[in-house]
Amino acid sequence: MSVDFTHDRPPVCSAASRYERRAVAGLALALAAVLSGCANVRSATAELPALPQMPPLLSNANTPVRNALAYHETIRGLNTAELARERSALSGAGNAPLAQMKQAMLLSHPQGNNNLQRAQSLLEAINGSEKADAVALQPLARLLAEQLQERVRLENTAERLTQQLERTGQQLKDAQKQSDQLQEKLDALTEIERTLPARPSTPTPPLPSSRERRNDK
Repeated sequence: MSVDFTHDRPPVCSAASRYERRAVAGLALALAAVLSGCANVRSATAELPALPQMPPLLSNANTPVRNALAYHETIRGLNTAELARERSALSGAGNAPLAQMKQAMLLSHPQGNNNLQRAQSLLEAINGSEKADAVALQPLARLLAEQLQERVRLENTAERLTQQLERTGQQLKDAQKQSDQLQEKLDALTEIERTLPARPSTPTPPLPSSRERRNDK
């Protein structure tokens, strides 16, 4: 007698099917979580404030600054005569901010006849003006004014040190002169002493003899 045990165990195909359904469901959940995370990231990114755009250092609107920098590059290698001609050419340029900036650059040029106080006055006029060209030039004017102020300070310090050295040098000259005068006096005294006649030597009295000593007694 044969016994059929097939009804006591589940079919293989049915178990595999259930496994596949579970795997697909797990993948679906994982994909949903990933998509949800991406959506949250995009949402958080969208909520961030936009970074402000930094204006370029030299935009098209900064034409006076460009012109001033180009002019500074032009006069940087000029000699004294060329700088004098350039100052003469700018003498009738008026009080336009760019003209004042150029004049300040010329007056503070190391190779020219410096007039730093006049250059500082021109830069102060630019910094105190409300004209559009002056406002555009004010950052450069402040920078040049700070440099001129430092140059003036260094020049004043150098002048004080020079005066101190001159005073010290004069004191050394006076001391050397006094030393020479004293030496001359000593030499003169030595010469006078050398020319004086020698003093006559005083004769030494003879010692008394023994008889004279007895007689004295």
